[in-house]
Amino acid sequence: MNIRKLAMEAIEKIIYKGAFSNIVINECLNKFEFSDSERALYTILVMGTIERKLTLQYFLEPYLKKKQKPWLYSLLLMSVCQIVYMDVKNYYVVDEAVKLAKVYDNNIASFTNAVLRNFLRNPLRDIEELKNESETKYLSIKYSTPEWLVAYLLKDYKMDVVIKLIDFEKENNLNSIRVNTLKATNEEIEEFFNRYKIEYKKSDLVKNGYLVSGSVIDLPIFKMGKITASDASSQRVSEVLNPSENSLVLDMCSAPGSKTCHMAAIMNNTGRIYACDIHEHKLKLMKKNFDRLGVTNVILQGIDARLVRTKVRKEAFDYCLIDMPCSGLGVISHKVDLKYNITLDKINEVIELQKQIIESSYDVVKKDGFILVSTCTINKSENEEQVKLFMNNHPDLIKVYEETIMPFEHNCDGFYICKLQKRG
Repeated sequence: MNIRKLAMEAIEKIIYKGAFSNIVINECLNKFEFSDSERALYTILVMGTIERKLTLQYFLEPYLKKKQKPWLYSLLLMSVCQIVYMDVKNYYVVDEAVKLAKVYDNNIASFTNAVLRNFLRNPLRDIEELKNESETKYLSIKYSTPEWLVAYLLKDYKMDVVIKLIDFEKENNLNSIRVNTLKATNEEIEEFFNRYKIEYKKSDLVKNGYLVSGSVIDLPIFKMGKITASDASSQRVSEVLNPSENSLVLDMCSAPGSKTCHMAAIMNNTGRIYACDIHEHKLKLMKKNFDRLGVTNVILQGIDARLVRTKVRKEAFDYCLIDMPCSGLGVISHKVDLKYNITLDKINEVIELQKQIIESSYDVVKKDGFILVSTCTINKSENEEQVKLFMNNHPDLIKVYEETIMPFEHNCDGFYICKLQKRG
């Protein structure tokens, strides 16, 4: 089993066929029996190359006179990634690349050798000189983020903030969890972590959130439903809405259901939460999670969020949560494909979808009731501007709370949260 061959094939699928890196990696890791070191190497080769794709292309560009075959270009990018960013002997990188090239085309092996040895003979191409050409191009190449996206973020935020956004990396060895207060207390979970010497730290953003070292899904407290995987910023959404016990709540875009479960815990399984999603298979997965966590006050509804007001009687709910579809720019630190695949057209499409969804919520909420809008993005056209338009259409809405969580502030996903009240 050749780890570098598998990694090169994965890189080719992601770059040329639009495959998602997490899916490709997981499929390969589940298909073959890897040792721990092989799993780590495979993942680093694929993720490292994809994450730095634009930077690696800039380094490699002077050594290629024409467009290369997808497999060869993927191999060269992966090799340059190892030379520049990984602690691997240069001669070994070249040797392995040549061996791999021979598997595909013996005639190209000498070309592969020539390109990489030429790359090693010359100094690394200077990124800093791009500052004189264009600030956005400089940031694009240095942080491997499409130039248009850098410019798009700069319209909302200052340079130093944008650099933090595109340069931020979540601590991959830490997993964010929520203590399920329907079954456990923070003290009980901390005692478990201490007893089994599991490294953890309390979230500085939410009440029942922790960052835990290593995977948690095999822990008995996870299987028993005492903890669940949930990013701190996602937990923050439910805490801000803070539905009272015995209330009626509408969760318009509920899948995968983490916020639904959290609201159920806040309500102590009283009242009713109507959780809606358009996809039947997602509702079934949510039901399994509810059973594990002991959630009993949720009714699942297969409803398109845009059509909610045609399916529900007016002023039926005390609270409405709209965790809207979005561009996802708040999670690009751990969804590396997203920054390459998102386009301005796609953002404009999701903005139109958001308008339909958010407007559908107004009629179903009682007077003096609350509507909470949230997204996992940080651009204002999907967030503040959407809320402003919604409030202009309905002058009886008042803003109770609003915040944008930057991922670099709490080692979590970037999120926007806005709580509105419909005045009586």
